[in-house]
Amino acid sequence: MRGTASSRATADLVLTGGAVLTQDPACPRATAVAVSAGRVLAVGDDDAVLAMAGPRARRIELAGRTVVPGFNDAHAHLWKMGHLMTGLVDLREVESLPQLREKLQSFAAGLPGDGWIVGRGYNEAVMAEGRRPLATDLDEAIGHRPCFLTRTCGHIGVASSRALTLAGIGADTPNPPGGEIVRDATGAATGELHETAMGLVTRLVPEPTDAELEAMVLAAMRHQLRHGVTSSSEAGLTPGQLAVYRRMDRERKLPVRVNAMALRRPIGGTTTFPLPERHESDFLRIDSIKLLADGGLSGATAALSVPYRHCESHGLLRLDEAELVELCREPHAAGLRIGVHAIGDAAIDAVLGAFDALGPSTAGMRHRIEHFGLPHPGQLARAARLGVIAVPQTIFLQALGVNFRRYLPDSLLGRSYPVREMLESGLLVALSSDAPVVQNDAPLMGIEAAVTRLDSEGVAIAREQAVTLEQALYAYTRGGALASGDERNRGMLAPGLWADLAVLGGDLLATPAERVGSVGVDMTIVAGRVAHER
Repeated sequence: MRGTASSRATADLVLTGGAVLTQDPACPRATAVAVSAGRVLAVGDDDAVLAMAGPRARRIELAGRTVVPGFNDAHAHLWKMGHLMTGLVDLREVESLPQLREKLQSFAAGLPGDGWIVGRGYNEAVMAEGRRPLATDLDEAIGHRPCFLTRTCGHIGVASSRALTLAGIGADTPNPPGGEIVRDATGAATGELHETAMGLVTRLVPEPTDAELEAMVLAAMRHQLRHGVTSSSEAGLTPGQLAVYRRMDRERKLPVRVNAMALRRPIGGTTTFPLPERHESDFLRIDSIKLLADGGLSGATAALSVPYRHCESHGLLRLDEAELVELCREPHAAGLRIGVHAIGDAAIDAVLGAFDALGPSTAGMRHRIEHFGLPHPGQLARAARLGVIAVPQTIFLQALGVNFRRYLPDSLLGRSYPVREMLESGLLVALSSDAPVVQNDAPLMGIEAAVTRLDSEGVAIAREQAVTLEQALYAYTRGGALASGDERNRGMLAPGLWADLAVLGGDLLATPAERVGSVGVDMTIVAGRVAHER
């Protein structure tokens, strides 16, 4: 039995009769949890916990169900998730170009006039034609209206002819640094834009208002609570978006705890944002910087040391080592945590070189590599020596593994998201979803993918990199708390920590690995209050 210093304290919530997986090495398993004033009061057996219940305590009988610390999604894009739920054309289930055109036409019909049509989520690997949409496809659907669609990865987009014209993109427009304007055999822009080139068009798309942004964030958080997520890292916010989060925190509107990562540069832009003002409350933490070193793996823009399987491209390096050092020097000296998106091995080299050049953080901050998709053993060893935190997405294997098999050479496919080797190298691993890149961002689905490593067609990808269920669960709970600096308050069910927990729909340890994602979440509790119940 683990309890607080005051054995006479009374609980206002008790959960009994379950399988409590605490992630606390001092008491890894229990059957009951007592909660008082928003924090864990005690963890232990049923009788001891029930004895702590106050006269008005809520009592929840678990009937053998599993309780875990609230899940942490260590890398997600909440406002973008909410944007898909509230104002974009959601293309994540589109399986053909005619279906895409129908969705655009239907959306445009409900939005009369000549304003922008914006969508996200198409993936050529699951479309009947096996190709990405072009400007001509968009023109056929919505005529002369400006339209921009972002691929599911967020690193490739397609613009309609009207949008290209408004952006001034023509045959003579040069590629911006770290980006590409895709052209046909005649040199004309096809509408497809890669990486920073997307900014040539997206800068013209009206930004959400503060009220709209708030609605997006809340919609995403309600969605997360249904999956047992009680904390997230919002991986990349502009100064204006950070201001909205600060206001929501002041007004106590955030139902999920957030580690807000400030963008160092806008997506597709060259401006360098000022460092954010530090902020730490129970529901909002701002002490991290976000940068992007390369592109995405599922769209073949991540920076590789060898060509992709289907073409001679090595992907795109958005920032080289020297640029990274320059952009990281100020936040590093200020004691801020730095998270850099790096998927391809070439990008990982650049990031590790930059972190090495920066030297130890005077504030003891450990920097992060977001995604860390294709590291080789030497890079893993170097990352461990530097104290780097790895933030990969095993859910990509399930959701986007078909793309990996289509684009990656065999030598790299076998090294995709090598989580087992990350752990064996001594790295701290925090698992995440990168939603809305994937449609099913449930942590239980990510845990299943970490254990089975099967793609959507049932094909195993680097099965030898599978981890145990216990390791995956730790990476989705305690690992995320450590990665964002919140380990004193969350990530375990232990006395004194926040009472953030998820009641699962069954006995997790008795569930076959291939069915973990279907267990579901019956209840999500944040600060001792039921935030979701099905």
